[in-house]
Amino acid sequence: MKGLDMDKEVEILKTAFESSYDGIHILDNQGNTLYINNACTRIEGISREEAMTKTIKELVANGVYSESVTLKVLETKEPTTIIQTAKNGNQLLSTGTPTFKEDGSIDKIVVNSRDITDLNELKRELSVKEELAKQYQIELELLKQQHGKQPDFIAKSPAMQKIIRLALNVAKVDSTVLITGESGVGKGLLAEFIHNNSNCAQGPFIKIDCSSIPESLFESELFGYEKGAFTGAEKTGKAGLLELANGGTVFLDEIGEMPLSMQPKLMRAIQHREIVPVGGKLVKKLELRIIAATNVELTQKVREKEFREDLYYRLNVVPIRIPALRERREDILPLTLRLTEKLNKHYGFCKQLTEEVKDLLLEYEWPGNIRELENLIERILVSTQEDVIDVKYLPVHLLRGKTGAFPFDDMGTEDYKTALAKYDHHLLKLAIEREGSIPKAADRLGIDATTIRRKLDKYENLLK
Repeated sequence: MKGLDMDKEVEILKTAFESSYDGIHILDNQGNTLYINNACTRIEGISREEAMTKTIKELVANGVYSESVTLKVLETKEPTTIIQTAKNGNQLLSTGTPTFKEDGSIDKIVVNSRDITDLNELKRELSVKEELAKQYQIELELLKQQHGKQPDFIAKSPAMQKIIRLALNVAKVDSTVLITGESGVGKGLLAEFIHNNSNCAQGPFIKIDCSSIPESLFESELFGYEKGAFTGAEKTGKAGLLELANGGTVFLDEIGEMPLSMQPKLMRAIQHREIVPVGGKLVKKLELRIIAATNVELTQKVREKEFREDLYYRLNVVPIRIPALRERREDILPLTLRLTEKLNKHYGFCKQLTEEVKDLLLEYEWPGNIRELENLIERILVSTQEDVIDVKYLPVHLLRGKTGAFPFDDMGTEDYKTALAKYDHHLLKLAIEREGSIPKAADRLGIDATTIRRKLDKYENLLK
């Protein structure tokens, strides 16, 4: 700056710094702020006074920043770039550059920060639109494949969308499918879905509950019998369930409960697609696909010699595991809406659930999965007079949530929101006290330090 005195040069540099759209923060080698421009206070939500009176370590400990590029520069002695979150929730792309003394030690750190919140929000919106496009593509393919035959199947979560895609691919071939998952997750619906989208969709869909057939009747029920095969048999004989499923699909539900004595015969039927009825001599050829399902761990039953290993591998050609409802919470509210609409239509109701009820449904663990959800929705809809159903109509175990620690027993006359705020506030304070700082408490709870800080501010104002 030729021809300018020192004061004029400083004034020009200060004007440039203050006019910068990006944040400029200069600190010494102890983490003390020497200079911070207006843009920095704006995008980071920190006052100049707070920055000048606290070290960078203190600011991180207090949750003002999720982490510090300055501390990383002091550690590595090299220029460093990170993405950090400020206390106002903004995401910042921060680059720290060290300057050095003559002896090689760090003199100062110059931090440049840029607010990338809008950019990340744009990326998020783009991601959402891409996911919507995928969902529309899946739904369109379902409509094309099913020709209007769509079971009551919800697949909003990524996990279930992946299963739907796999099921559609498997439906095009006749490979044996083994569907696993907890009781009530919808294994039967998925089996029917595969059948409806297969080449044998026009054929029968025969469900066989392996847990409900007495062992003494299993062979005759599955394979049928010829006339006079045993005492009490029908004079004309009887076709078995496998023969009735010829040209379609047989669904072996609860396959893990099949008697051990029957398993070799079933394995031969699956392997060769042929049967011999009880008391008969002629082999009957079958054209059908086999879908099996179980809520038990078949490999454990194999180890315990309660299930044949060769049958397990014959069934487990294409394994599909349906996750529990608590593992795909994105499906809970769409399922709830579908169930509510069906019951309203069936009974002539016009009922709806409050947002608080929906929040509790999302938080609950659902050990009985979709079957339990169906039971609950029908119960609260048919047992209440009001059209708007709030939390007072929910069973106690659901109000307590998964931890059993929700303080409804001693909430007195407080409403739901106040009681929940007190509980959350108490939990956050306890975590901070035990862990020693907000960042450590955040790690322990699995949330951001800035989230804790915002919640504390909110609850302190609410509970005054």
